[in-house]
Amino acid sequence: MIFVLAILAATRASPLDQISPPLVTRDQFQGRSCDNPSGCRSLWDIIWSCAVTLLLCTWASVHPNIPSPHERWPRIAVRRMGLMFTSLFVPEAMIAWAWRQRLAAGELGKKHKGEGWTLTHGFFAIMGGFVEYEGNKPIRVLLPEQLESYSLSGNGNFPRMAKAEIEDKSKGDFISKTLVILQTGWFVTQCIARKAQGLPVTELELITVAFATLNFVMYLLWWDKPLNVQRGVRVYKKRGFEQPIDDPDDEVETSGTDGFWGALQADLSELPAAISRGPLARNTDFGDIPWLARLLMWPVLRPGLIIAGDTEEHEMRVHTFYPSEWADDEGVSALTIMIASLVFGIIHCIGWTFIFPSSTERILWRFASLSITAVPILIVLLGLIVSSLSETLAGAVGFVMLILYMFCRLALLILPFLALRSLPPAAYRIVHWTSFIPHI
Repeated sequence: MIFVLAILAATRASPLDQISPPLVTRDQFQGRSCDNPSGCRSLWDIIWSCAVTLLLCTWASVHPNIPSPHERWPRIAVRRMGLMFTSLFVPEAMIAWAWRQRLAAGELGKKHKGEGWTLTHGFFAIMGGFVEYEGNKPIRVLLPEQLESYSLSGNGNFPRMAKAEIEDKSKGDFISKTLVILQTGWFVTQCIARKAQGLPVTELELITVAFATLNFVMYLLWWDKPLNVQRGVRVYKKRGFEQPIDDPDDEVETSGTDGFWGALQADLSELPAAISRGPLARNTDFGDIPWLARLLMWPVLRPGLIIAGDTEEHEMRVHTFYPSEWADDEGVSALTIMIASLVFGIIHCIGWTFIFPSSTERILWRFASLSITAVPILIVLLGLIVSSLSETLAGAVGFVMLILYMFCRLALLILPFLALRSLPPAAYRIVHWTSFIPHI
């Protein structure tokens, strides 16, 4: 909050004309103002198109793991919102998670190919799709390496199910995924067309393009992963158990009134206990650290845990960012994440010559853009030379760089909205698509 107020104070205190002239003055755009109502767009049109695209990128493209059979919708919704905000602040971490899951799913698909498994089966297993039952009672979620002695009925040696059965549980199909890609592609195409016609692109549109680019990659990595599956498949270890029954009434332990208010009341009743535990309480590496220290460290440590692999354990579901380990050489994976970070930062650097309401905002944008581009490279280099440094020094340097990165990401989310208060007139002009059609 202090950082946000500092940005607002700095931008209000430094008019552009009093500090340094912009690279392109606003007067150069006055002659190209939007004087034709039919060829104009409003400020609301700009915000709406960016908001819709960002929502699709950060909500629809994230494929969460399967929740516990006992979890109600409020907790599931909060976890989904957390994933959305994570993809807003550190989309590279979400790329790392998606990449790690795809590698693990691919390995499982190849390993059990003789059982009819595919990449989709691998995704379903690592997202917590198989749950051990005794009768109608769920016992635990099974990790992929624990599936060898289980089957769907208790009479086999391995869970065999058709790919179509898994896809039937998914809330997303080929058409819905294609529509998301088309909307995102349309937005990016409009921004490219604006530059081709010499029309300015706003800073908000630029960061939306950056998010759309990384989320397009994320979407491709998760293309074969079922979306928003709420229940896993029952598997049994011993013979003689009754066959699976879909959604039995006694699976979920209810407290209080059933339905919307009952679920909300039950989860709110657990809120004080969750607050007393604090963040990272279940993490085996940080659970013994004092509550306040974990709270202060959480915004910086959480992205790193997502990339490196969280060790948080649950009995009835796999943890949010499972699997924890990379399925291939970590160097290759680190290089992949670094490339994604570079692309994300370079897109922000395109705004180097954009028009800003003040010189301070322009300097902040340039510094933050360079920082989010360079910090991932520096962290990878630090990992390569960590053996020649003391562990304490390497950890301190990495922690400082992560803090710098988070502040720069926050600045790049605030500055585009501040810039909307003073857009050049040509920013309201729309693209004339007929000029792109070959004609005589």
